[in-house]
Amino acid sequence: MKTTKLIILTMALGLMGVGCAKTSSQSAPVVPPGATVPGPIIIDPTAPGVGSTGSPIFSSGATATFVPVNLQTMSEYVATHPLNAPTNFKINMNLAQAESGKYGGSVSISYFDNGIQYDGVFQSGMGRNQTFKGMYDNGELESKYNYWFNFENKLVFSGFFEDQYGAITVVLEPETTAASTGGNDGEPIALSYRGTVYFKNFMVQSNPYVGGNTTGTTAQHSPYRACWFTYMGPYDCRSNVVQTKCGLNPTVDAGYKKLGTFTGLSTKAAFNIQ
Repeated sequence: MKTTKLIILTMALGLMGVGCAKTSSQSAPVVPPGATVPGPIIIDPTAPGVGSTGSPIFSSGATATFVPVNLQTMSEYVATHPLNAPTNFKINMNLAQAESGKYGGSVSISYFDNGIQYDGVFQSGMGRNQTFKGMYDNGELESKYNYWFNFENKLVFSGFFEDQYGAITVVLEPETTAASTGGNDGEPIALSYRGTVYFKNFMVQSNPYVGGNTTGTTAQHSPYRACWFTYMGPYDCRSNVVQTKCGLNPTVDAGYKKLGTFTGLSTKAAFNIQ
C-alpha cells in the first residue's frame, strides 16, 4: 500500500507544471527578526454595494481598476454565461496574515454587464488543513504559498485563490525601484504596487443554456483540500512556479492563462496592515 501511494504521488507531482527550479535565495518568505505577528483579521463577507457611478464599493481591503487582456480571454474566464459589453472592471484584495507571514483572505474581480454587477470572489483560508488518515498535507496552512519574497532584487508577492469554478494566482510587483519600508512581516507598506492575475478554470460542467461548459466532470470538489493541495484530476490547480517562488508567471504548463493587470494597489490596505 505504501509503495502504491508513493507511485501515485510521484506521478502526480509530475503533473504540477514544469516551470523553473527552486532556489533558496528566492523562495524564502520575508520575515524580519523580532517581527510581531498580529492576530487573524476576520475578512468581511459582505458583498460589495453599487455606487452611483455604477462602480462596486468594497467595505475593506484595497480596490484598483482591473484591465482584462481582451474580451475573449475574459469570456473564457467567466465561462458560466456569455458577455455582452462588460464595463467598470475592478479588483479588490482583502487579505490578512494567517501565520508566519502567510496570507489568507479574498480577491474579488467585479464588472458590470447588461445592467448587472458580477462578482467573482476567490478565497484562501486562514486556518490549517484538517487531518485525515491517508491524506497528504495534513495540518498545513491553507495559505502556505501566499507570501512576500525577494525576486530579482524586488520584494514581490504571489499566491493562490479559488472559487467553485476555478483558481487564480495573483502576482504583485513594485511600481518603482525605490526602497520600501516593511510592515509586520516585511510587507512594503509605503509603495504602490502593480499586479497581474492568471486564471485556470476547473474542467467541470456548467449550464449550457447560458453559455456554460458542456464537457468535464460532474464530481464535486473535495471540501477538505484547496485546489493547490489537490494532486490530480480536474481540481488540481498547482503551479511549480508559484509554489517554489522561482518565478512570477505560473506558465501555460500548469494550465494558467493571463487574465489582466492592475496598478496603484495600496499594500497597506490590501493586506490589512495595522
